[in-house]
Amino acid sequence: MPAITIRVAGPEDREMLDLLIAASYATLDDGSYDPARLASAMPAISRANPALLASGTYFVAEIDGEAAGCGGWTKTKPGSGETVDGVAHIRHFATHPAHLRKGVARALLDRCLAEAAASGIGLMKSQSTLPAEPFYASAGFRRIRVIEVEAGKGVTLPVVEMERALS
Repeated sequence: MPAITIRVAGPEDREMLDLLIAASYATLDDGSYDPARLASAMPAISRANPALLASGTYFVAEIDGEAAGCGGWTKTKPGSGETVDGVAHIRHFATHPAHLRKGVARALLDRCLAEAAASGIGLMKSQSTLPAEPFYASAGFRRIRVIEVEAGKGVTLPVVEMERALS
């Protein structure tokens, strides 16, 4: 496996992450989603979230100085901003297609889980894309249910709500 370095992302990474996320999310067109709904959602879901970039808990994974993936965690629930003591949420993971199967997403997830646990989080939740469910399951997350989430103005996509205990 190549050496993966992880650093905190910041607002200055937005353009680079927009490209990385767009490349990653283009691979969602694997038959799991209705093509028209996915096409309508792509402009909203395939960009870096400025609030995540400013959070201090969103990361860039690099291989040989090249951005290979991104992802993070927050105490706020995606879409609602609500918080529950001891609960956190995996946020906006993406791996560039050129770096799949190199351990990038797992390294990012391990960093998120370790940091969250160290900050007193006991339960991590994820709203997984349909194709990413096996990845999260392999990391100990269990499926709760499939829900529809807003993915742009007037567009929803199904995601798998999952969770994993950290303690």
